[in-house]
Parts: sequence; structure tokens; C-alpha cells
Amino acid sequence: MRRKSKQIVLYFLVLILACMTVSCGKTEEKETERPEFRDDAVFAVNGVQVTLAEWNLYACPILDEIDNLYGKDIWDYKMDSEGKLFGEALQEYIREKIVNIKVVAGKAPGLDVHLTEDDRTEISLAASEYMEKLTEEQQKEYGITKDMVENVYEDNLLATKVYEYLTLNVDTSTEETEVRHMVLRYIMLPKTYENKSGETVFYSDEEILSRKSRIEAVKSALDKNPGATLKDFESDDLTVTDLIVDYNGLKERLPEDMAGVVFWLREHEISRILESDEAFFIFECVKLSDEERTKAARIKIIEQREQQVFEEAYIEWKKDVEVINNDPVWKSITDMFNARSDTRS
Repeated sequence: MRRKSKQIVLYFLVLILACMTVSCGKTEEKETERPEFRDDAVFAVNGVQVTLAEWNLYACPILDEIDNLYGKDIWDYKMDSEGKLFGEALQEYIREKIVNIKVVAGKAPGLDVHLTEDDRTEISLAASEYMEKLTEEQQKEYGITKDMVENVYEDNLLATKVYEYLTLNVDTSTEETEVRHMVLRYIMLPKTYENKSGETVFYSDEEILSRKSRIEAVKSALDKNPGATLKDFESDDLTVTDLIVDYNGLKERLPEDMAGVVFWLREHEISRILESDEAFFIFECVKLSDEERTKAARIKIIEQREQQVFEEAYIEWKKDVEVINNDPVWKSITDMFNARSDTRS
């Protein structure tokens, strides 16, 4: 259970990536009646006020990660020709991140998506673990309480459940040509070389015929020795190259008809001599499928389908989103972020 509770803090990451992909830039404030903000509110999302403490729960881990990965110099970086500093762009990103979670989690009741008692137990454990890592001084400085941590975790988990609900019936079938990565070896004799000027030029017709004869001799020897592999014929002028590739990767390297020949080789089968405009090839299928890469490709395709389904829903939801900044608090965060930089706009 403790392992699962730790995972709760990571639940929202996939969702955030999907949300940020479809957000199409920052959320614009709409001309509307401003709410009566509480003193510590940073902004409001459809009337729901986000406090500075809740902001810190999202912002502090991001700030720590940025400092660890990029150091202090990143804060001097200007994001556009108008001189917007990195901190200002990051501030907008964090706001967008919170807005995304609030919007998606807010759709849960209408979709009959709810947290279970087990979910709440896990959230309580995760919140307790989080609070244990904070000193009393940090809790006071950032205004963080356990109830607040639990509320943020609940929003994130609800948003994740909404994502899962929307993508539950996504087609998970895939074509072999979409996902299968095969393990190959091949030898190649080029018809071209690079001259002293760095230009690619063709060998003479006589030399090309000689090279063709050379590779035909290798293929003949392979055919006469069923147990032989390309490695048995590696020499100074015939380098054997290992390759893990999918069908699209083959089409990038070879004409499409040749790519099809190679892709449909059986395990341990050796191709006929393949000739392109630039070279002669012989391919050997060492392994029909590299399971790890094939699985990763399949997962990627399914995730892309899921993201597309989610994006279609989220784009519609975003049309009704109303975000209003509490200007004094928003400006104080801008000043704090910019203070990390030695540059002044």
C-alpha cells in the first residue's frame, strides 16, 4: 500500500502532458466580473479560487527540478524578442497546469467518475508522507496543510480517472507494420564514393559490375551453406552491420519494395541480393521481433490514440473556462520569479 501511495503524486503527469499539448498557449483572461478574491488567492478558475499555498504545492517541485537540471543561469534566459524572462513563462505554465487539472477534475461528477474509499485511504497516506518531509518552518512559510495536500491529490487522481474513463474504449489493436521491430544484419556494397572534394560520385561501370560480382559470390556461398550467416563473410571490404528497425525505418533506408522484402523475412532467413540506385544489399533476419521495442511502439500508438480522444473532449471543455488573476498576488509571484534572474526586462 505504501508503494501505491507514493505513486499518487505521479498520477497527474501523463494527464498534464496531454493537457499542455492541446492548451494551444496560455489561458486568456476573459472580460468578466471580477470575483472578491481572498487575500492569498493567486487566480480563480471558473470561480474556484486557487490559493498561494496550493500554487506552492505545484510550483515548488518544479522550481527544485529546474534548479537541479539547469542551475541558476536558466532564469536569465529570455523567451522572446520582447524580453520575457524564463520565470514569467514558467509562471504561466504552472497556472496552465493547475487550470488543466481543475477543468478535467471538475468534469468527474458529470461523467459519474468518483474516488473510492481505497483511493481516499491512499491519498491520506500519500499526504501524510508528504507532510513528514516538510519542516514546520516550511509548512508555515508555504501555508501547506495536510488537508490542502489531500485536496490537490484528489484533484489529480480525479483528473486521471476522467482521462481513463474517456480513453477506456480506445482501439488497442495494432498492425504488424506499425509496431514490429526486427533484428537484422546486412552487408552493403555502395556504388558511390566520396572524392577529395567531398563530393559523392559513382564508381565506373566496370567497378560497379565488379562489386556486383563480389556480392553475388557471397550470396552463392550462403546458398550452398544453409547454416552460414553474414558474419561468416565479413571482411575488410564487406562490413556486417547490425540493425534494429521497424517497417517505417526500413522505408527510410530503402525503396519501398525492398523494404517490404526485408520486413517479411522469416527468422534466420537471408534475403536475395537487393539493388538500389546507390548500393547492393543482402539482409539477414536475426530475430523476427525485438520484444522490448515492439512493445514500446505498440504502447506509443495506443497512447497517441488515447491522447487524441482526450484532446477532442478537452478542447470543448476549454471553451467554457474562465480564468481571472488576482493581480497583486500574481504580480508578487512574477517579481519573485524574476528576482531569480540577474537580468531585468
